[in-house]
Formats: sequence, structure tokens, C-alpha cells
Amino acid sequence: MDLGGVIINLNPEATINSFKRIFNDQFDAMQKDLHQKNVLDKFETGELSLDEFILFFQTHQPTLSSEKIINSWNSMLLDIPKERLALIQNLSKRHRVFLLSNTNPIHLEFIDNYVRLNFELSSMATPFEKAYYSHQMGLRKPDPKIFETIIEDKNLLTDETLFIDDSEQHIITAKQLNLKTHHLLETENIVDLFNAN
Repeated sequence: MDLGGVIINLNPEATINSFKRIFNDQFDAMQKDLHQKNVLDKFETGELSLDEFILFFQTHQPTLSSEKIINSWNSMLLDIPKERLALIQNLSKRHRVFLLSNTNPIHLEFIDNYVRLNFELSSMATPFEKAYYSHQMGLRKPDPKIFETIIEDKNLLTDETLFIDDSEQHIITAKQLNLKTHHLLETENIVDLFNAN
């Protein structure tokens, strides 16, 4: 299953608004450069290091501190409802449950700290058989290779494996690989999904 939008609540607009406040009239130029250089995809596949990611923003505003960049980048991360973690822990007793997330070292550190503080877990990976993170794998969804790597790594039977994600793009790729899928809509909650079955 996916992490952002499935387990942890997200508000991407919060990060955009935070950067708008920081960069003011320079925001559009920064955002254009961000897209042209494919900074986010490169950061999420480990092609860009943490220092290089920070430096990108500092080239547009040299006085900007690393802390301010990190805080702005993390502002999209909201809460993890306790019933969602409880669901994962219960599912893990009866099924093989894996985490697959397009993420980066800044977000992962924040989330790991969050679950340590709020749920006394050593990391977000703890309730899962294994967690797969894009920046550690050098691949990101919807690249079929990221799914194929996990299927091969864990000898999964695709027609017996359910993939849950809030991105239709990722669901399409999973379906093409014969995985069972559920596209979790904004109006849905993963807890209700399993309670209904």
C-alpha cells in the first residue's frame, strides 16, 4: 500500500503556500526552474542528495536557511490517524503487508519521528513486512520496474496481491502488471475500505 494520502494525510497546497511566502515575487521563476530541472522526481529517486535539494532553493534565495526549506517542504505532511496504524498492525497478523512510497529523506525522517513520538514505533516501516521507498530504490511509481522489483524480491503472486494507492496513474501501472488494485479516493478511508469487506 501507499503512504501519502492512504496512511498519512496530506495537504500539498500547504507546501506551495509556504514557498510562495518565502519567495514572494520570485516564486514563479523558482517553480519553473524546479519543473524544468525535474528536481522533485530526482530527489524522490535519490538522484539528488539532500544537500543538493537544499542548494536548489538557496540558489534562488541565498539567505534561506536549510531549516526553513525543510519546514516548508514538510508542511504538506499532516497526521496519521491511529486507527489506520491499528488496521495495518492487524492486517499484518494475517497477511503479508508491504509499504511502497514515492518519498524522500526529508519526508521520511519527519514521518519516522512522528510515529516514534505518537505511536512508539521505531519507524514507519515497523508494522510492515518490508517498506520500499523510492529514493532508496532509485525508482518511483508509476515506473513498472518499481513494482516488478518488489514482486520479484518477495516472490509475490500478482493475482493474489492487492495494491492500494490514491493516484490513478499508479493504479493503472499496477493493473497492467496484473496486480489487484484499489484506487483510494479522497472521500474514502482505508479503514472503512477493510471494515466494509
